[in-house]
Amino acid sequence: MLLLYRRRWGLFYLPVLAVSGLMVAVAAGAWFPLPPTTVTIAAGLPDGGNMQMALRYRDELAQRGIRAEVATTPAGGDPLQWLSDANNPAQAGFAHGLLAPDSPGPVQALAVIGKQPVWVFTHQTGVINLQLLRGLKVAAGPRGSATRRAASMLLAQAQLKDADVTWVDSPQAMAAANDLLEQRVDAMVAIASADAPAVRLLARSPGISMLGVDRANALAAREPRLRPIVLSQGTIELRGDVPPRDLTLLYAATHLLAREGMHPALQRALLDTAADIHASPSFLQRQAEFPDFRTDFPLSPVAQRHALGSRPWMETVLPYWWAQLAELLLYAVLPIMVLTVLALFWIPHLFSFRVNSLLSHYYGELKFIENDMEALAADSPIRLRGLLGKLDTMEHEVATLDLPDPYADRWYTLREHLAAARERLLKLRSR
Repeated sequence: MLLLYRRRWGLFYLPVLAVSGLMVAVAAGAWFPLPPTTVTIAAGLPDGGNMQMALRYRDELAQRGIRAEVATTPAGGDPLQWLSDANNPAQAGFAHGLLAPDSPGPVQALAVIGKQPVWVFTHQTGVINLQLLRGLKVAAGPRGSATRRAASMLLAQAQLKDADVTWVDSPQAMAAANDLLEQRVDAMVAIASADAPAVRLLARSPGISMLGVDRANALAAREPRLRPIVLSQGTIELRGDVPPRDLTLLYAATHLLAREGMHPALQRALLDTAADIHASPSFLQRQAEFPDFRTDFPLSPVAQRHALGSRPWMETVLPYWWAQLAELLLYAVLPIMVLTVLALFWIPHLFSFRVNSLLSHYYGELKFIENDMEALAADSPIRLRGLLGKLDTMEHEVATLDLPDPYADRWYTLREHLAAARERLLKLRSR
């Protein structure tokens, strides 16, 4: 007992503190990890519409204390592939719904944030519908791309086969737009937002016209990821009367994507940013139409709860990073500290309990001896000698006890009681 007491710091206090520190580290690393303060957004091509959107996200996230780095793919890489590559630093990005089946990795949608129409532009003045593209050169992205597949569906809807046109591979929308303006191609198909530089350029260029889609609802019924939309006359530019008539287009939903495993708080920050950026109306969307949670990609569980209005209450009163720190302190560090303090206070009581148990054992034995004294003194005095032997053994055991100094007074008290019992026993024997 004395050895344990002398080594109580090494055997009790320090292990408790070490376990407490380990639990805090585990809580901060696994249970309530603090969110990152930086995020990399895959924005695609430098001259694409997603780049403009990524820059807006960067500015909005900066106001929330999150530094966003915008990653471009000048070589024509796909942001969706970046998000699917665990070795790539990109954690968020944008993609339209037609890419959903091609998502090869752990990519989840946070929300639908806009519309990307399938634009068809031509410089041929006599081409007023898709059926008249027969025999013409059409730029519609590289072979196998989502843009090429969408163009093939539009042609099939117009009762044309792929072989009825001459496809021109053009991986960049701006390059295809320049080819169209310089009449190296006759038509161009692109899936892009209205803010995309190529769309803005061609929509306002003289001699370039837009084509609508006949029987768009029938095509949308076969391909649910494409939805019809009416582009009213003059909505793009009222003074220039662009477009000059109502056009029915098909659009794919623009998705805000995140890599699976992104910190929930960072996902909620991206969703809040999306609400601030995309809630305003435009000629392609109504007020507060986006963000929407009917997605073509698998929806993130965090986004599902966000859509139902569920979020930690700390985030409603504190900024982004401080809310997570407060949650860690309140729900993890504070309970661990309370348990640690209780354990540290319990260690002295452990020694006290052990000493009390030991002394109670000897007091119990002494009580039995005293009871036997009275009985044997009246009935069989000769047997008092055996009690004297028990008392000698008990005194020897008590004398060799190694009790800590704080319990020395109780040790001396027990020895006094043993001495008094011995004196009484000797008196009974001398009668």
